[in-house]
Amino acid sequence: MNRPDIRRLPKRANPQEALNKLLDEVRSKTLSSENIALAEALGRVSAKDVYSNVNIPSYDKTFIDGYAINPKDTAGASATKPAAFKVVGKLFPVDYPTDAEVASGEAIYVACGAPIPKGAASTVKVEETRLYGDRIEVVREIKPGEGIIPLGDDVKQNALILKQGQVLRPQDIGLLASIGLPAAEVFKKPSIAILSGGDELIRQSKKDPSKIANNYALVVAGLASELGAVAELKGIMPDALDQVQAKISEALLDADIVVTIGGTSVGVKDFVPDAINNLGQPGVVVQGVSLRPGAVSGFGVVKGKPVVMLPGHIGSCIAGFYLFVAPLIRLYCGLTGDGFLPCLPAELTEAVDSGPQFRFLLLHLKRAEGKLLAEQVEGGSSALTTIVKSNGYSMIPPHTNLAKGTRVDVHLFGKLELAQIT
Repeated sequence: MNRPDIRRLPKRANPQEALNKLLDEVRSKTLSSENIALAEALGRVSAKDVYSNVNIPSYDKTFIDGYAINPKDTAGASATKPAAFKVVGKLFPVDYPTDAEVASGEAIYVACGAPIPKGAASTVKVEETRLYGDRIEVVREIKPGEGIIPLGDDVKQNALILKQGQVLRPQDIGLLASIGLPAAEVFKKPSIAILSGGDELIRQSKKDPSKIANNYALVVAGLASELGAVAELKGIMPDALDQVQAKISEALLDADIVVTIGGTSVGVKDFVPDAINNLGQPGVVVQGVSLRPGAVSGFGVVKGKPVVMLPGHIGSCIAGFYLFVAPLIRLYCGLTGDGFLPCLPAELTEAVDSGPQFRFLLLHLKRAEGKLLAEQVEGGSSALTTIVKSNGYSMIPPHTNLAKGTRVDVHLFGKLELAQIT
């Protein structure tokens, strides 16, 4: 190729093979962890297996308000032939530990959560007894263990209660607190530096500083943040190789992942791939994928850090984001499974033809007739409203014809989309 109007001709890699190459390049990265207060740990990923250092509960206790007794004393008891007990004391949760004890024919009142006295092996509900002064009558046989939560019934000492790579939910945080931990060791959130390319963005900003001309960067930053990253906008790269290179080099100093928007296609001012190659080996690894939209997406690696190149059109940019950036965030957050984005099966409302490439199919999920329907969202790759009208996508293999009513897996853009399905 020797044309002054074409800077390069990107190859069209298989999207899945390209993603595998990206993950292979960075999979050996050692993930950093930090200890954070439990109150701040919701949604974070555990950096280690956690074993309980205590039994829960730490003693035999009652889960009812009633009387602690020896169940043998109720043999043959009935409404017409009740078993009689003398009440010799009261116990409350605050009384643990206790030296209280019951002999045959004796009972101790126990409030819910109170320790079980020696000599007792069951508790009977207050409503199943008759009270006469300091005596009670039990009107049925009581089985051993009734009304009691034994030591370690919830959690055994040394039991595994949290696995590395597990996302911390409210109930997980509560369990960590119950064993006395004030903090959780979690993987650090990956930091993502976002750079946008193009003199036109600079001109728009100078023309009217109140306008947010760099809006695609805000979209990418928001998506990355929702998925668990710390996103930082690093400004605009002018259309000059030395300045593009300087901006990427600066972003690489602090960020775990660098994402560029624009400047990666065939145009004479698309300098991003050249800048990456100039910054270090291996440089650009994939330039172009067989994906519509998103064909000029790609990535490079500089000093062990990934630099993901997203196209300048928003539709293509979003496709490249979910192909490359979302899996990177998952890996850097310490997640190992495939279940990262909410994924729902739905029926297509019209036939779909993928064409000769993989198709990043934008969809709007809605409920109708008791089922989920996936409606294709039409629009140009540079129309932001096309993304606004969508709440998810499906990746359709090349040369695939899907009839109306075909069930497809729809990956939602994020958790926020769940509330928008009506």
